[in-house]
Amino acid sequence: MMNRHEFIAGLKKKLRKLPYDEIKEAVDFYEGYFDDAGEENEQVVLSELGSPSAVASEIIANFAVKKVDSKEPGSKSWRTTWLVILALFASPIAIPVVLSVSIVILALLIALFSVLLSFLATGAAMFFGGVACVIAGLMVVFQSVPTTIFYVGVGMILIGAGAATIIGTVKLSKLCFNRLTKIIGGFILRRKSK
Repeated sequence: MMNRHEFIAGLKKKLRKLPYDEIKEAVDFYEGYFDDAGEENEQVVLSELGSPSAVASEIIANFAVKKVDSKEPGSKSWRTTWLVILALFASPIAIPVVLSVSIVILALLIALFSVLLSFLATGAAMFFGGVACVIAGLMVVFQSVPTTIFYVGVGMILIGAGAATIIGTVKLSKLCFNRLTKIIGGFILRRKSK
C-alpha cells in the first residue's frame, strides 16, 4: 500500500514539467491536506485522492487552461499545448483510448493546419500577383496609359486582398490555436471531474 511520502514523491515526479512555483504550491496543498486529516486518516485520504497520476493530470490540465486564459505578454502557447498533451498522457486512461483520441486530434490538427496553410498560400499568391501586375503596368506606361492604369489598379487590389488574407489567416491561426488548447484542456478537466 502507498503511504503519504510515496504519494507526494509520485506527485512531484508527474509534475516535473511544470514551473517550480506550481509544483511547490501543489505539493504544499496536498501536504496540508494530509496534515489536516491526521496520520490516522492517511489511508482514507489516499483512497479519496486516487493515484498521483490522476491528481497530477488534473493539476497540469488546470495549469494549462489557466495559462491560456491569462493573456500574459510573451506567454508561450506552444508550451501550454504540450502541457495539455502531457496531462492527457499522464492520466490513467487505457492506452488504446489514448491512442485513438490522439490519432483523431492529430488528424483534426493536420486538417486545420492544411486549411490555414492554403489560405496563407492564396494570400501570398494574390500579393505577389498584384506586385507582378503593378510592375507589368509600369513597364507599358510609355505604350498605353489606360493599360498602365488598368494593370496598376488590378495590382493594387490584389496586393490589398493578399495582404488582408495573410493578416486574417495569421489572426485566425492564433485564435484557432488558443481555442483548441482550451477545448482539449476543458475536455481533460471534465473527464477528471466525472
